[in-house]
Amino acid sequence: MTTAFRAGSALLAITLCSQPAIAQDEAVTIEGDEIVVTPVSLHPAAGLMNEHTHDGGEVMIGLRYARTRSGGTNVRGTKEISDAEILAAGYASRTSSMTMEMVMLDLMYAPDDRLTLMVMPHWMRHEMTMLGIDPANTGGGMHGGGMHGGMAGHHGHSPAFGETMTHAAEGFSDTLVSASYRLAHSPALKAHATLGVWVPTGRVDLQNHDGTFVHYGMQPGSGSWDLEPSLTVSGQSGEMGWGLQASYRWRLEEENASGFAFGDRFALRGWASWRAARDVSLTGRLSFESEGPVTGHYNGPHNHSAPADRQANYGGERIYADIGINYALPFGGPDRPQIGLEAGVPLYQDLNGIQAPDQWRMALSLTKAFR
Repeated sequence: MTTAFRAGSALLAITLCSQPAIAQDEAVTIEGDEIVVTPVSLHPAAGLMNEHTHDGGEVMIGLRYARTRSGGTNVRGTKEISDAEILAAGYASRTSSMTMEMVMLDLMYAPDDRLTLMVMPHWMRHEMTMLGIDPANTGGGMHGGGMHGGMAGHHGHSPAFGETMTHAAEGFSDTLVSASYRLAHSPALKAHATLGVWVPTGRVDLQNHDGTFVHYGMQPGSGSWDLEPSLTVSGQSGEMGWGLQASYRWRLEEENASGFAFGDRFALRGWASWRAARDVSLTGRLSFESEGPVTGHYNGPHNHSAPADRQANYGGERIYADIGINYALPFGGPDRPQIGLEAGVPLYQDLNGIQAPDQWRMALSLTKAFR
């Protein structure tokens, strides 16, 4: 080790010790002749994906958990629908409540300053409670199952009138592989384009105890290769941050191995953040989300006794409002681990067919970058 190198290292150590705000609270990068300083707590909300990029050589590992709760009085479009109307539409039961849980692993690597690569495996669990709404069903049809092409099993997988039945399905879901390319990167304006590919690693053939397929929306995977391009623009000024993102998930196949395909999904999201303290930022987000109905049809035994058994009763449009908080943990150098928590409620829902509306959603994240 040369004397000059020792002297430089000592000077750098003294500088870092005398500048704790930068060493512990800010990530510093150099773009050309411009120094870009990003407060580590000034980050987007926990529920966003593909919302940021990394500098060359950086690696990030993250873990996310998301939960969505649906339930209450069912709706058709934007209006509530009574159990008597659902029965008249040909169903013996309806969704009383459903909980969707998702765990995601974020693995990100930037081979250079322009390109960031990501792999995100998913695990999902759905739990649904059905309510019997047919007075003629006294419990004798619990063991049955409607078959493709007929309504003989009208009671099918339905609980007796006034009773509930809860069932669940879980497993590994699809895996998102994406590449993000920086279009701009300065303190005032950042922009990147992302091309994501959803790999169908999740199952779409889970069955009930009676051998019939579970409801379409309870399968953990999609069973199809999907493309999801997105464009993200963000910026910061002082303690304030903002961002916009548009994405479209395009299903490349008309049906999967089980005979169906989920609808395309479009989302437009906008957010603002405020660095409330040295280690804390607050976020607010509005999202418009639109998804098409299920297409195709199960190619094996399945039920027709509830709205969740029919393809037309999936998808729709939603507007969500979410608020969140991010906290940079007090260790780990300039790229400190961060915890993010976000919770939201729907402001507007126009759902396809008959569905249980969303009630709330939340997301929790833990991330750590390495240089």
